[in-house]
Amino acid sequence: MKRLLYIAHRMPFPPDKGDRVRAFHQIETLSQHYEITLATLAHSRADAEAAPALKQWVEEIILARAGGSLGLIRGALSLLDGGAVTEGYFRSPGLLRAIHEACRKPFDLAIAYSSSTLPYLLAADAKARVMDLVDVDSAKWASYGDSSAWPKSWLYRREARGVRALELEALERCDAVLLVSEAEVRALPTRSARVIAVSNGVDMEYFAPADPARNEHPGLVFTGTMDYRPNIDGVCGFVRDVWPGLKERVPGLTFTIVGRNPTRAVKRLEKAAGIRVTGSVPDVRPFLADASMAVVPLRIARGIQNKVLEAMAMGRAVVASGPALEGLDVRPGEDVLRADTTEEWHDQVTRLLSDEAFRLKIERAARRRVEADYSWETRLAPLVALCERLTGPVGSPEMAATEAE
Repeated sequence: MKRLLYIAHRMPFPPDKGDRVRAFHQIETLSQHYEITLATLAHSRADAEAAPALKQWVEEIILARAGGSLGLIRGALSLLDGGAVTEGYFRSPGLLRAIHEACRKPFDLAIAYSSSTLPYLLAADAKARVMDLVDVDSAKWASYGDSSAWPKSWLYRREARGVRALELEALERCDAVLLVSEAEVRALPTRSARVIAVSNGVDMEYFAPADPARNEHPGLVFTGTMDYRPNIDGVCGFVRDVWPGLKERVPGLTFTIVGRNPTRAVKRLEKAAGIRVTGSVPDVRPFLADASMAVVPLRIARGIQNKVLEAMAMGRAVVASGPALEGLDVRPGEDVLRADTTEEWHDQVTRLLSDEAFRLKIERAARRRVEADYSWETRLAPLVALCERLTGPVGSPEMAATEAE
C-alpha cells in the first residue's frame, strides 16, 4: 500500500467534537487505501491515553506534547514575530523532529489538518501535500475583530493577518487545499484550481433516530463546545432576546445547553427559569432524544455545523439561524426551519410545539435528507479521488498484496 502521513493539531479521537470528527473520519476512510502514519499533538493525558484506540486505522502514531503554558508562550512569541498565535501555540520541536525521522523513507502523500500545522506539512518529505484548512479562519478572526472592543479587536485582527499568511502560503506551496464548503471556498481572498470543497458527513448508525417516546414536557436543546465563542454568543443572545417570549407563550418550556467547558457567561444562563447547563456529558444523544427539537441560534458561524447534521440524523426537528445553515445542502421549510429575528424564532418554535403532525413531517424529512446526502462515504469521495489523482490508483491491502506477487 502507498504510505500517507496525516498531521493533526489535536488527537483525532474520540470523535466527539468538530475538529476531531472530521479528522477521524478522514483517517478512517483513507485507511482503506493507504498505510497511515499519524503525527499529532497531545494536549492532555486523555489525548495520550486515546492514542491506542486509533491503531486499528493507522500503522504508526507519532505523539508529542503541546499546548499548556509553554504553548501560550510560543503563541505570544509568534505574535511578536508577526505570525499567528495559533501557529505558535501548536508548535512543537519534538513533533517536527519526529516527522523528519519518519520521513527517512519519503511518503507518497502528506495531509495536514488546520492552518497551524502547515509548517509540519511543508517540512515533511512527501511526493504530494494536501492542506485541509477546513474553514477560512482568517475571516473568522477578522469578524471577531470587527465585533470586539480594543484591545481584543487589535489582537483578533493581528491573528487574522497571521492566519491569512498561512492560508496564502498553503495555496502557493501545496498540491491541493481543502475547505469544508463552497461558501468557505468563496471566502478565500484568491481563486485557485487547487482548492477543493470536501464537506462533512454524519455517522448514520451512531446518530440513529431515537425511540418515538420522549419527554412529555416541551424542551429545546443546544449541543456544542461551550467555551467556543460562536456557541457562547449564540446561546447568550438566544436567552436574552428569544427565551423570555417563548417562556411567556409556553410556560413549561425548558432549554438544555449541552457541552463541555461552559464559561461563566453560559453558566449564568441557569438563573433564567427553565434553563439547564449540563457541562461535559459522555453522550449527547440522550439529550437530543429527549428534546422536542434542537435549536442552533448562531450569529457567527463558519463551515459546516455538525450539530445540525447530528440532530437531523437522529430525526429531530431543527430550528437554526441563517449562518448556522450556510454551507449545508438543506431546504429551509422542508427538512429544517430557519429563524433569524426574534419573531421568527417565536413563530417557528411554537409552530413545532403546537402542531405535532408538522413536527413529525420535518423530523422524517430531516432524517431522509442526511441519509440521502450526508453519509461520510459520500462526502469524502472527493477526497479519495483527489488522493488517487495525486498518488496514482489506490487499492485495498488485498490488491496491494496481489500486485506484490
